[in-house]
Amino acid sequence: MRNYFGNDPEFHFQFPLDGDCLNCYDGQETPEGLLITVRVNGRAGSRVAVNEQPAEWNGTCYTCGILLRHYRTTLEAADLNSGEKTSIAVYKLHDPVGKYRLSSDDNILFLQDINDHKDTYQSIFDNPYLAVYKKAHDLYGACVHINIYYEYTEEEMKDFSAHKTYFNLSMMTDRFKPEWQQNADWLKLSFHARKNYPNRPYQNATIAQISRDIELVHREISRFAGKEVLPPVTTLHFGASNLAVTRVLREYGYRGLTGYFEIDKHGEPLVAYHYPVDLTRHVGGRDFWKDNQEDIMYGRIDLVLNEKKEPDQLIQKLEELKGDPHRAGFVSLLMHEEYFYEDYIGYREKFEQLILEPCRWCYEHGYRGALMSETMFE
Repeated sequence: MRNYFGNDPEFHFQFPLDGDCLNCYDGQETPEGLLITVRVNGRAGSRVAVNEQPAEWNGTCYTCGILLRHYRTTLEAADLNSGEKTSIAVYKLHDPVGKYRLSSDDNILFLQDINDHKDTYQSIFDNPYLAVYKKAHDLYGACVHINIYYEYTEEEMKDFSAHKTYFNLSMMTDRFKPEWQQNADWLKLSFHARKNYPNRPYQNATIAQISRDIELVHREISRFAGKEVLPPVTTLHFGASNLAVTRVLREYGYRGLTGYFEIDKHGEPLVAYHYPVDLTRHVGGRDFWKDNQEDIMYGRIDLVLNEKKEPDQLIQKLEELKGDPHRAGFVSLLMHEEYFYEDYIGYREKFEQLILEPCRWCYEHGYRGALMSETMFE
């Protein structure tokens, strides 16, 4: 089994860990770069150096100040007595603090509505659901990332009392393609899953299954909205996968994935792809982390907006988040489309406020809208 925290229990990095993405909360910004204090677990009485700089024993570990000048830095710790060496790669992301993102999962019905009204709508934003996101952008600079399904079937119709018509993306009009392209600087569409059911569809999926589903969605997005709206980041449905699935996502251009990275009431990782409990806890405590072995960057979703009925409850969560220095840099907000509709079993009457109020809070606290890819990658 892969060890994410160092192979040698006696000689390894305590901080940072391999793949950590660091910002001003992890050290001190200087004109030359980010100065961090590296901690290395080692044997007392030894001589340890990090990147050839002597480290000092503080009674529990070895520490050394290291300046991160570039996007990626390799750190090598060496025990000069035994000759042991261990190395990791860490990241200083581009402008990662004071940004926020608004994303939405489980999307398909708003596209059906736009298609149904293709002869009467003058704009995609005539759709009342998409109009909410446009308002968040216009008022608070939100950058919006919408993860979409390929089809809406009888299985999904059971959750709605009025939405009873089959739809898939091949039926979607391309009349509004220029408008999608014109707004691609702040509005993105990406693959989520083939459809809503079953739950966790890719946890045990084959390479052929995930490849087929991605191709279906990508082909249609490119046709009706243009390749300009396809980002290199997505959130997989339920954030549950096996290693082969994440490798396929990477092959199809998804260099970044987002998830909850929490532990559920049964002690299992929740929306954490294929990662084990210990790593899930670590990633869940930070804004970003990169799996260097698989070349995939992960972003932490901070707040699921539809989990609460009142905007004030969300604002309270954001105030709590602001007090966590390792998660307060980049705020990631998530909504699910189905909660917009009055005929849905989980309808949220204050859907618009559940989106706009957290965006307003972010804006008023100095956060500015950004696409996650603008921060994640070099």
